[in-house]
Amino acid sequence: MEGPNCLPATRRHADVPTEVRTFGDTFVDLQKARQQADYAHEGEYSKPDALDAINTVEDVINEFEQVGVRHRRSFVVHVLFKRWQP
Repeated sequence: MEGPNCLPATRRHADVPTEVRTFGDTFVDLQKARQQADYAHEGEYSKPDALDAINTVEDVINEFEQVGVRHRRSFVVHVLFKRWQP
């Protein structure tokens, strides 16, 4: 999205810290896996798979929390309003 309050797409991604992108990507990936497990019943999920996912999420959240508050707030604004305002 571009507009008076948004950065051009090329600049928007350059300003996003890796930890924030990883946080967003991990959330999307695990949400898709949960939907497949709950509704599509595709594949089999074991307890070790679930524990690995939990460990991954804990690591990603810990890394996300180390990012400056400005970037975390920008991420929330982007998720809620589809705008990136660093």
